[in-house]
Order: sequence, then structure tokens, then C-alpha cells
Amino acid sequence: MEQQLPPKMTVYHVAGVATYPSTFYECRRRLERLLGLCGTEAVFETLFPYGDYSRSMWRQVWEVRSDLARRVLPSRIGGRSMLRDIERTYGGEGPILFIGHSGGGVAAYQAARLLHQRGMDAGLLRVAQVGSPKTPIDDALRPSVAYFYAAGPSGKPDDPITRIGGWGGWRGDPGRVPQWSRTRHAPGHVEGLAVIGGHTNYFRHQLPYVDGSSRSNLEKTVDAIFSWLKAGYSSPTLING
Repeated sequence: MEQQLPPKMTVYHVAGVATYPSTFYECRRRLERLLGLCGTEAVFETLFPYGDYSRSMWRQVWEVRSDLARRVLPSRIGGRSMLRDIERTYGGEGPILFIGHSGGGVAAYQAARLLHQRGMDAGLLRVAQVGSPKTPIDDALRPSVAYFYAAGPSGKPDDPITRIGGWGGWRGDPGRVPQWSRTRHAPGHVEGLAVIGGHTNYFRHQLPYVDGSSRSNLEKTVDAIFSWLKAGYSSPTLING
């Protein structure tokens, strides 16, 4: 059964490589309105775990790759850098929703994983990865993570960045030979979006990023995130307050 959304929520837009500050402006406006219609008061923040457009793009790409590594590396940067901003801005009331685009989706998941390790209930965490490289998701966090990708007319991925990484792992029952599964560590929700123009355009809201039904890329992306959030929400509690 669909649950009520909480009265308060903190939303972090998480930027990927070489992102401009204006990228999430319209996303915030639409999501704020949708949440408000459900009686949810949201606090919004935009984080740049790898720096913004003014920083070396290749340095940012290298840092995203370190966060994609399957083994835990001391060089991981995105999630750890986000924790400082979260500690400064999160008031501790209500759940956290991360909306991460491209490499920002990788950093958002790493931050959620670190918060969970530090005692935050997985039910208080939601991560929407948009056009992101694939990173393996811990079993405890799979229900909290959704993955959205640009899909072509056939439904196949139409965003080259989403072909980076993987969710594969060994799956098996006691007494049986383990079988390799490409989706063993996939997020709990995976959805293709019929956005126009691919990777850099998920949050565009003007022509030519509007389809024949007058729906923009922004509407499709934000509405899909909101539907997943609303349908899958359960009343969580925060461990240790």
C-alpha cells in the first residue's frame, strides 16, 4: 500500500563532472511543488562533490572512477566530501533524498552508504541516480536506490555514460553452483526514460527537449523520481536520533 510522504525532507541535488550551478534550478522548482502538494516541506541543497565546471574535468573524471571501484579505496572522494556538507546542512529531521546526475549519482550512493554505516537507518535514505555509471549497491540499500537512464524507442539505453560500470555478482543458494548475474547488485528500481538528447539533457525543460505531447525532459525525469519516491516510501526511524 502506498504510504504518506513525511512532513519534512532534505533534498540534495548532487552534480556530476563539469556541472554548472543552474543545472538543477528547474528540477528544484518542480519537485518542490510536487512535494508541497503532498504536504511535505523540503529543504534543498546542491552539492558539487567533484567540483564545478571551473575545475579540471579530467581530475573530476579520475575521482569519479575511484568512487566506482568495487573494493573500498582510501582515494574515494565524492561521498566523503559530501559528508562534510551534509553534516553542515542536514537538520536531522525527516529523510534525505539524493538526486545525483552522472558521476553525482555515484557520489550520492557512496554518501548514503557512509551514512548508513554511521548508523542512519536505510529507510531514511533515498538515492535517485540519473544517467549515472553503474555502481554495485549493498543489499541493505537496494530498496533505497533507484536508477533512471535515457532509453531509445526500443527501450534500450541511449546514454553512453550508463554503459560504464556494472552490477554483476555471483548468485547462488546453498548446495548449488553459484551463477553469475549481471543484476546481482542492481538498485531496487531501474527505469528507462524517453528523454530527448541523451546524457546532458535530463533536466532540460525548453525546446527542443519537449516531445509531441508537450512533456519536457525535466517533467519526465522529475515525475519518475517523484512517483518512485511516493510509491516506495515507508515510515523510517533514525537510529541514535
